[in-house]
Amino acid sequence: MRPVLPSLAPILAALALLLAACGSGGPSDADVLISLSDEVAVPAFQAVAEDMARLDEATQSVCQNPDDVSVKAARQAWHDARASWMASEAMWFGPVMDGRSRSLLDWSPTDVDGIEELLAQGRALMATDIREALASNQRGFGAMEYVLFEKETTASLEHPSPRCAFLSALTSAARQEADAILSAWVEDDGGAPYRDYLTGRSGVALLAGEGVAEVVRTQVFLIRDIVDLRLASALGLRDAEADPSAIPGTAADNGLEDLRNELQGMRRIYEGVGPYSLGISALVRPLSEDTDQRLREQLADAIEAVDLVEGQLRVAIAERPSQVNEAYDRLAELQRTMATELVSLLGVSVGFTDTDGDSLR
Repeated sequence: MRPVLPSLAPILAALALLLAACGSGGPSDADVLISLSDEVAVPAFQAVAEDMARLDEATQSVCQNPDDVSVKAARQAWHDARASWMASEAMWFGPVMDGRSRSLLDWSPTDVDGIEELLAQGRALMATDIREALASNQRGFGAMEYVLFEKETTASLEHPSPRCAFLSALTSAARQEADAILSAWVEDDGGAPYRDYLTGRSGVALLAGEGVAEVVRTQVFLIRDIVDLRLASALGLRDAEADPSAIPGTAADNGLEDLRNELQGMRRIYEGVGPYSLGISALVRPLSEDTDQRLREQLADAIEAVDLVEGQLRVAIAERPSQVNEAYDRLAELQRTMATELVSLLGVSVGFTDTDGDSLR
């Protein structure tokens, strides 16, 4: 169980950083990175690891007793773990990239035909098989979603069916990967944990300025993925026809919730998580109060526009396109500000072309 009352140590540490920043005329890169690491990233990956563990346990339970209650619990555990994972996407630098975790946990689109061919072989897979023998689009959240949310789930998961063994192996492998990501952030395994490497609290650290650049680039690439690759394709702004398949997922149709959690993660990176927490905003504000205020407002507006989309995202694209178009417009405004003003103010190079950050409307 997660503790009800948080430890005072992180709050006191963040307050010390904030007081030091005020006394020196503004926070340093290190002040912001320490706060983001300790207050945002590490708690985010702790939540991922805890929710993945609960998903794995729920999966084992449903395989032992696949009734409506256990299936419902496992599906809810999938939603919870998915929410934590997507909220961490704004922090997919360092260990997530080094370990190629996305290829194990979150590749799209899901190869459902390949999964069915695999299951037809009747082979009892283990977590090591998931990691070493399967393609990226046959594992992770997408594969779990396909198996767990199909209509005949209860009957198909009767123990010891190949489908049940496959689902158990998927969640076990995902749990192991989530634990490995968290461990890389916080544990000293023959070298500095990543949070110390990122923030300069170890003898070996990123080059000056590269820690902030790594964080900012991740935000810019994430918003570009959301706007240009997902929504623009789904709405038919890139090609002549709308392509709802650009929205990741299968039977659970979690696209809208994914968007909400991604944006909330970005907001935590930019604003921090409380009055004593520093986000990227603390570096932007001394350089341009106008840009800082604009980014805060655009983040809030984008989240509000996504919240106003009714029902499932794929259905809304077809039946209520004006709602999705409004969300797209708000997100595109945020993308432009990040890809131009934010990177310019902080001197971050992202390797874009001249057209990046331009709306497709």
